[in-house]
Amino acid sequence: MSAPSTVLTHAIMDTPVCSSCQPPVPMRNRREPWCFQCPQCGTWASTLEIGINSEAHQSLDEQRREMGLAELRRHNFGIVADRLLVHGLAKGSRVLDIGSAHGWFLTAAQERGLDAEGIEPDDAVASRVSCGKTRVGFFPDVLAPGEQFDAITYNDALEHFLDVNGAVEAAVRHLHPGGLLSVNIPNSRGLFYRIALLCHVAGLRSAFRRLWQVGLPSPHMWYFDRDGLIRLCERHGLVLESAQALDSVRRAGLWQRAHADRRPSLTSVLGVAAVWLLVPVFNMRRSSDIMHLIFRKPAPSARNHQGQKPQEVV
Repeated sequence: MSAPSTVLTHAIMDTPVCSSCQPPVPMRNRREPWCFQCPQCGTWASTLEIGINSEAHQSLDEQRREMGLAELRRHNFGIVADRLLVHGLAKGSRVLDIGSAHGWFLTAAQERGLDAEGIEPDDAVASRVSCGKTRVGFFPDVLAPGEQFDAITYNDALEHFLDVNGAVEAAVRHLHPGGLLSVNIPNSRGLFYRIALLCHVAGLRSAFRRLWQVGLPSPHMWYFDRDGLIRLCERHGLVLESAQALDSVRRAGLWQRAHADRRPSLTSVLGVAAVWLLVPVFNMRRSSDIMHLIFRKPAPSARNHQGQKPQEVV
């Protein structure tokens, strides 16, 4: 199934974390009319336009973008696959990666003996995948109604969903009882985000807009902190197993990542240099911008680890 051309916006925001988000208030400095934050739970949301398979790809060097992301994604996704095994996923288990992009997680999972397949809605990205089974289309539309998996992963994907509540609900529906949901996602309390927000308040908006991926085919629609993401998933009956961190950035590919959709400028060169020098700081456990949470779908006949304390090192 080929992914259709999609251009979407949402004019009135309801965040999925707390009942008081009706709707969130605009950013305090009001310089970005597309950006909102709930004053109660702190969840951030955007009304940015989604342009998957649209003309938004014309200004994007997909090869350079892949080069810029490959080192970080391969490193982090290998850790994600290892953590799933630690939490009881057996070799041969059927795993679905939603928003599988260039297939980095599929490769990592297959190398560890998992039966992994992906779903990728972006034609330009899916055409570059050379490993694993990838269904081209939108989740959950490309799945059979009763199809279920032992684990489902969102690797840098859940924040791009317009209906994030529906995305989590559909993942629960397509998990076997006792199955695992893995969410690897940016953290609004990470150091990158806090620095970008301070720069934005000072009038330097490029870093903040970059984190939201303004102008790219699939911008960020949400920014959660750890507590908000836990509350979202628990609303759908999931039980937290683990809350940990992943690396925010790697030096290899940093230049290509910063210039996948723009020419080098003095600002971008200085920014890359600063990040390159501060990589160890950005990747510290307490300052990382990437959080990785694993949840379990309760089995009807089990207590499902509810008495166990989840691993928390974020």
